[in-house]
Amino acid sequence: LIWARENAALSIDEAARKLNMRDSKARAANEKLQLLERGEVEPTQAQLHKMSKAYFQPLLVFYLEKPPIDVDWGADFRTTRQRTSDHKGNARLKLLMRNVKVAQGLIRDAMEEDDVEALPFVSSATTSMSVKALAQDISQTLTFEIEAFRRAKTYSKAFAYLRARLEANRIFVLLLSDLGSHHTTIPVDVFRGFAFADELAPFIVINRKDAISAWSFTALHEVAHLWLGSSGVSGQWGVTHMESFCNQVAAEVLFPSQERQAIAKDVIHETDDATKVIGSIAEDKRLSRAMVAYSLFLSGKIDEETWRRLNLNFEMDRMAEAKDNAESKSSSGGPSYYVVRRHHLGNALLEVTKQFVDTGQLQPTKAALVLGVKPLNVHPLLYPELAAERS
Repeated sequence: LIWARENAALSIDEAARKLNMRDSKARAANEKLQLLERGEVEPTQAQLHKMSKAYFQPLLVFYLEKPPIDVDWGADFRTTRQRTSDHKGNARLKLLMRNVKVAQGLIRDAMEEDDVEALPFVSSATTSMSVKALAQDISQTLTFEIEAFRRAKTYSKAFAYLRARLEANRIFVLLLSDLGSHHTTIPVDVFRGFAFADELAPFIVINRKDAISAWSFTALHEVAHLWLGSSGVSGQWGVTHMESFCNQVAAEVLFPSQERQAIAKDVIHETDDATKVIGSIAEDKRLSRAMVAYSLFLSGKIDEETWRRLNLNFEMDRMAEAKDNAESKSSSGGPSYYVVRRHHLGNALLEVTKQFVDTGQLQPTKAALVLGVKPLNVHPLLYPELAAERS
């Protein structure tokens, strides 16, 4: 019980409130929970069900002799500040990564049963390769055309084009930022994306709370991790050699170095001018301003001090925009739960899950784990035409 509560980053008081425990004449709510945790009082079945939901753990966990061993989810490529500054956010990230790892394992097992061929590009590269060579290999393998990406009328459509190319090559791309409700949102400061490299079922997760203009760069950064066979979680502008390499590869795919070199250095001098020039380039190439600034820094068009100052300004703008978007969404309707969930999961994961449900390789309970929904929601999610007919 203690392990599950601490893994959910809840104090005794917070947990007692989430479990709807109330003070009585005999003892306070938090004391009641402490008695359960010390083993002095046996929890009821109803209390265990509440804990399962509040702590984001399967009910079975509470019947184990000891807490389960953590699964190896790969390396942590984030900065020390990102790993330690937000305790709750990092606890939720750990739980999110666990859920995605479970989903990947179920899909992988089903693929193994079907004798699905391994993907040759996973773990095919090393950091000793040149950035240009790896970027070219990724673009060719994905049949990604930068002109088609830039012709998209919006950032979301540009990302949709890239996502379609990734999914066509059996890379699952998920947009996730919480554990099922906005009350468990994981901030962009905690993670930007993570990748689980696997030769049968590689998964990429992008924090959907990030600016849409940044999704494509994050996706390709994680794709570079797949090519390197390095599973793990990434933050913004990581300081390790691996993260720097993946950033450079993603930048090379989306904003090739020859294009950067063609930009005159003297037009990006003062910060105000740099902001204007970078904004224009970002709009034209369907990229985030932060990514363009980083690319120009890599090419020596702006110095490190200017890049960091610009990046701070762009981050403040992103946070303000995210706040405005959240307020506008709360005051308006929007698409249904199933439409939103399908967008977050992506067509590739939905289609392969539907295939394995149809063949009986995945029962609804396991499909629910893959899709991150309740078992009763599996069929309405996978078969929207049937749900519409019932309505």
